[in-house]
Amino acid sequence: MRSIARWVVSRLRRYRPDRNPLRRRTDRVEAALAAAAVAAVLLAVWPAALAARTVYDGGLAAERVGPGARQLVEATLIQEVSVGSAGGRGMLGASLARWTLPGGEVREGVVPAALLLRNGQANARLWVDAAGSPAAPPPRRAETVTRAGLAAFGVMAAAAALAGACFVLTRHGLDRRRYREWDAAWAAADQRWRRHHI
Repeated sequence: MRSIARWVVSRLRRYRPDRNPLRRRTDRVEAALAAAAVAAVLLAVWPAALAARTVYDGGLAAERVGPGARQLVEATLIQEVSVGSAGGRGMLGASLARWTLPGGEVREGVVPAALLLRNGQANARLWVDAAGSPAAPPPRRAETVTRAGLAAFGVMAAAAALAGACFVLTRHGLDRRRYREWDAAWAAADQRWRRHHI
């Protein structure tokens, strides 16, 4: 813990604005870039919150159960369907089933086993969408919250990665410039010292 605190303090000392005569222009530019990168990551909180809210609202809409949304209906399993027999699509573990919609209409079709909640050999329950077609079960609240959190984390991670990459690339250019200036300063000092000694 102390090493992390020491590292943070050293970064703050390195990038704090001051009138140190030993600081070069490139050092000040690097400090400004570091501040801009931190500001960009902090400003990404707003898009991250917006993304999380959008995903959360979509999840809440998908969770709705009732008229005009997903409903759980009773289904009767007619027969097991072998792989590849449903129009050549290759449905693994499917059953031919018949179900009755809340309005009384009877439907029949091939339903993937993953969508069936079996009550026995011939009875099952099935989630259907507003059109009466088999649908995946609605997501749970925990899934909705998790997806919203992952969306926010993804936006923040992308912003941090982009800001960090820009900072590293720009700092690399600044380092190369510093090395050129350092070499020029040493060459000038070498010339001065040689003249002085001769």
